[in-house]
Amino acid sequence: MEIKEGIIMAEGITYLCPGCGAYLRYDGGQGKWVCDYCDSSYTKEELEQRGAKIENSGYTVSSGDSGKTETVDFACEEHVAEGKDQEHLRAYSCPNCGAEIVTDDVTAATFCVFCGNPTVNPQQFSGKYHPSAMIPFATDKKQAQEAFLKLCKGKKLLPKGFTSQQRLEKITGVYVPYWLFDCKADFDYHATGENHLIWSDGNYDYTKTDLFHIHRAGTMDFENIPLDASENMEDALMDALEPFDFTKVEPFDMRYLSGYLAEKYTYEPKDLFERMKDRVSRGIENRAAEGGKRYDVVHSVQCNTNYKSDHQAYLLLPVWMLISNFKGKKYLFAMNGQTGKIVGELPCDTGRSVKWFLLIFVIVFVVVFLLVWLIGGVMA
Repeated sequence: MEIKEGIIMAEGITYLCPGCGAYLRYDGGQGKWVCDYCDSSYTKEELEQRGAKIENSGYTVSSGDSGKTETVDFACEEHVAEGKDQEHLRAYSCPNCGAEIVTDDVTAATFCVFCGNPTVNPQQFSGKYHPSAMIPFATDKKQAQEAFLKLCKGKKLLPKGFTSQQRLEKITGVYVPYWLFDCKADFDYHATGENHLIWSDGNYDYTKTDLFHIHRAGTMDFENIPLDASENMEDALMDALEPFDFTKVEPFDMRYLSGYLAEKYTYEPKDLFERMKDRVSRGIENRAAEGGKRYDVVHSVQCNTNYKSDHQAYLLLPVWMLISNFKGKKYLFAMNGQTGKIVGELPCDTGRSVKWFLLIFVIVFVVVFLLVWLIGGVMA
């Protein structure tokens, strides 16, 4: 490792095809590692039999059928001198062509812009940044592209060329860092309930109102509350991609990163504690209000809750993403890389809106004119 002009230089690794020596990428649709050069595909067991495995002392990369491997130990400084314009940049040497791959200091897997080689930067996941688990992609890029086209279908006011093949190719798989929280919540719920009885004697209408003090207290346990841990991700959008099926979680294996982007976390659990409380509090109040006697009206609700989280797990979750810029605003499309659930916002071209408005106005005007003319002719 070396530091060059304020940029940290480090080694990157690539997983190679045992058949032809070209690079491998993980294909979520097939659940295998595939080679785009010789069309070979391998399961995890087959890769391990061929020698493409990870060892604690370093990272072992297969070099082909001969079984020859190369073990490389990695180390990386976490920062450079303060005050540099480039203090958050990292540069990695592409194992395939030797070119420099420049990224920010949270990127852990990327691509070489010169040869397209998928490169994993293992030092980004060392020490406290080592994930405990991950959910591998279960969908492929073609499925993400089809989902994007389905979302855009019938949207006449999209900017021209918004669904072009060039844009579809920009859809990228990203392993997003998340913290999973387990939480214990002790709640004390108070509210006022009203029941109304209404009757009439023919002369007067009567209303009887019974007031009740509602008090419920107890403890609720929550498990696996996911919160994205990257400042680059939009929280509301990431929340909307849920749920993930955590029964499909796998131990962290760097080989799953090959062919995707990946980031390490930028938020510590303490930074997300208030977000976790906000998500849990809505469920607590709703559950506390359920059961028991039913009331016509409930008001003056107070729910005092003490939260405690003794366990958080760091893991990576799969997301397909496309960021589009239109007239200075960013529009983000995202798809859950496990379940296929999609969310996103699409731009509206005001110029095309005006054209459609004028077209509809002309059509309506002509129809109305013809109707008036026909009615006038019949009456004459």
